[in-house]
Amino acid sequence: MKFPIGIQTFEKIIEGGYVYVDKTDLAYKLVSSGEYYFLSRPRRFGKSLLTTTLESYFLGRRELFKGLAIDSLETEWIEYPVFHLDFSGGDYTKESALQNRLDAVLSQWELKYGRVESEKEIGDRFYGVISRAKEQTGRKVVILVDEYDKPLTDAIGLTEIQDNNRAVLQSLYGIFKRGDSLIKFTFLTGVTRYGKLGIFSAANNLQDISNNDMYSSICGISENELHKYFDEEIQVFADKKKTNKNDIYAILKNKYDGYHFSEESEDIYNPFSLLNALNEKQLRNYWFATGTPTYLAKILKKQSYDLTTFNKEIVSTAEGMASFGNGEENIIAALYQSGYLTIKSYEDEIYKLGFPNEEVADGFVRYLAIEFAGKSMNEWDTDIYTLKQHIRNDDVDSFMTQMQLIISEVPFESDKVKLIESNFRNLLYLMIRATGYNVTVERPVLSGRIDLFFETNNCIYIIECKRDESAEIALAQIDEKRYAEKVSSHDKKIVKIGANFSTKERNLTEWKVKNS
Repeated sequence: MKFPIGIQTFEKIIEGGYVYVDKTDLAYKLVSSGEYYFLSRPRRFGKSLLTTTLESYFLGRRELFKGLAIDSLETEWIEYPVFHLDFSGGDYTKESALQNRLDAVLSQWELKYGRVESEKEIGDRFYGVISRAKEQTGRKVVILVDEYDKPLTDAIGLTEIQDNNRAVLQSLYGIFKRGDSLIKFTFLTGVTRYGKLGIFSAANNLQDISNNDMYSSICGISENELHKYFDEEIQVFADKKKTNKNDIYAILKNKYDGYHFSEESEDIYNPFSLLNALNEKQLRNYWFATGTPTYLAKILKKQSYDLTTFNKEIVSTAEGMASFGNGEENIIAALYQSGYLTIKSYEDEIYKLGFPNEEVADGFVRYLAIEFAGKSMNEWDTDIYTLKQHIRNDDVDSFMTQMQLIISEVPFESDKVKLIESNFRNLLYLMIRATGYNVTVERPVLSGRIDLFFETNNCIYIIECKRDESAEIALAQIDEKRYAEKVSSHDKKIVKIGANFSTKERNLTEWKVKNS
C-alpha cells in the first residue's frame, strides 16, 4: 500500500496510486447544498487535500473520480474557471509579503483572462479578473482559498503588519459579496476563525461548517474508515510488533484518535499521524514533529495562563470556541481551533474540552516546557531524562535539586511577581508531567487542596509550595491539614515535601522532606 505522506494534491494521489480515503460523497453534498463555505480544521488535517479535490471536481476531471462515490452522484461534470489561492507556503511577517504574493497570483490570472489598467487595488483586480473569466467562458467562477488565516497568524505580535494584512484580505474577500452574481462556489479553509478582526465581516455570506455534524468527518479518518481502508496494514503492524490486530487498533486509538468537531461528531483520527504510523509501523508524535505555532506559547506566557488547567475540565460555549480575536483574548479558542483541545462532551449549550489523545497531551506538554524553560529540545530532553531517573529511584533530594537547576536557567521574562510565580508553578507541573508521571495540581481533599500530587511505583508525593516564606511552613501545612491521611496507601510510602520559591531569586530556594 502506498501512503500519501506529505502529498496534499488529489490529482497526484489518484494518478500516483496512493491510498485515498473517499470523502467525495461529502464533497458532493457540499457543492450541491450551498455556494459559500468556511471550514476550520487543525494543521495537517486534510484541508488542502479537500480543497484540491474540489478543484479537480470543478475542472470537470471525471477520470480522476472513477470508482469513487461522486462518480455515481454527479452526471454533468461541467468545467468551471477555478481560482485557487493557497497561502500555506508564505511567510507574512514582512510588510510587503502579502501584497507581493497576491500581485504574483493575480498577474498569472490576468495573463489568462486579461487586465484593465484602471484596476489598481487588490480587490478591484480580483473582481476584474473573475468578471472577464465569466464573460470569456460563459460560466460562473469557483474560488478556493486554502489557509486563508496564515497572513494574520504569522503577524501575531506585529500589530502594524497584521493591520495591513487584515486590510488587504478584507479587500480580497469583499469580492464574495460584490461579485455574488459571478460566483458559482466559494470555499475557504483555515485553522483559526478571526471573528474579531473584521475578515468575516467582509465575507458575511460564508456558511461556517466547522462544527456541523453533517461534515464532522469531511477531514481526518474515522474509525470505520480505518477498518475499511487499512485493516491489512494493521495486520502487518501487529505482526511486526508480535501482537494481535485488536491491540494495534487500541494503541492507535489512544495515540491518534479522539477528535470531535461537533456535538454529535464521531471519533476522528489525526490523518497525518495515523498515515505516518501505518507507513513506518512505529508509534511516534508525528504531528508535533512538524512544528507547533509559536504564537500559542507567546500567548500562554504573556497571559501567565495556568497550564495546570489542562489537567482539569475546560468548559466553553460555541461562541467562545469559534472566535479568536487579536491573539490574546481567547486562548481556549486558539487551542481548540489549532487542534490541541477537542470536544469531550456537550450538555446545556456548554462544551467540555480536553486533549484529544496521547500524542497531543504528551507533545503539548513537551513543547510548552521547552518554550517556558527557554532551552533547546536536546537540552530539555537531557534535563528531563536526568529528572526522570531521580524520580524513578525516589531520590527526593536529587530530583528536587534537578528541578532547582532547571529553573535556575529559565529566562523569566517579567518583573511582575504574579507572572513569575505563575510561570514557576507552570514549570513545576511541566517538569513532572514531562517525565511521564501523571501529576495532579490542587488535588481536592476535605481539608483543602494539595498543591502537587503524583505517584511512583513505590511512593506517593505530596508537595506544598510557598512563595517568599519557608519550606518549614509549607511542610507544617501538610501536617496541619492532614493531607497524608486523605491519600493513605497500604503499599506505598507517603513522602511529604515542603518547598519555597523566592521571587527575588526566581528559583526554588529550599525544601524539607518528611516520610510517613
